[in-house]
Amino acid sequence: MVYFADFLILIAFLLVITDFFAMSYGVFTGAGAILFVIGTIILFYIVHNVPIFFIRIVLPTYVTLTVFVSIFAYLGYKAYKSKIKTGESLLLNQTGEAVADINPQKDGKILINGELWTAYSDYTILKGSKVLVIEIDEKLRLKVKAQETADK
Repeated sequence: MVYFADFLILIAFLLVITDFFAMSYGVFTGAGAILFVIGTIILFYIVHNVPIFFIRIVLPTYVTLTVFVSIFAYLGYKAYKSKIKTGESLLLNQTGEAVADINPQKDGKILINGELWTAYSDYTILKGSKVLVIEIDEKLRLKVKAQETADK
């Protein structure tokens, strides 16, 4: 039974190391933590004369594991609850600058946050004008209004 507990602890460490190289989103680390706890519990119940150095190794490992799991769970929850910072929600109502003329018949280019986007409008907007993004179509073209028109 002692060898079984040793085997569980060894597999636990291998799973944690595997999680560094595989995209398991923490599944291998979670399984490794569970196997580590089970293996050490088996060792403590079977071996009555547990060496003191083993307690000095296992106890700090439990504490460290608990701290890391708690920190990563908190950070994961915080990231889950944060607002989306990309895509459509970031671009709508943003102000940019027309770097090419925009006509109802011809798309133009606008610069927003250092990125160049294709834009269209229902009326003519000249190069250098400030524009406001009001819509995004399925081709990722931005429908814009001149900033002065949008303010009124």
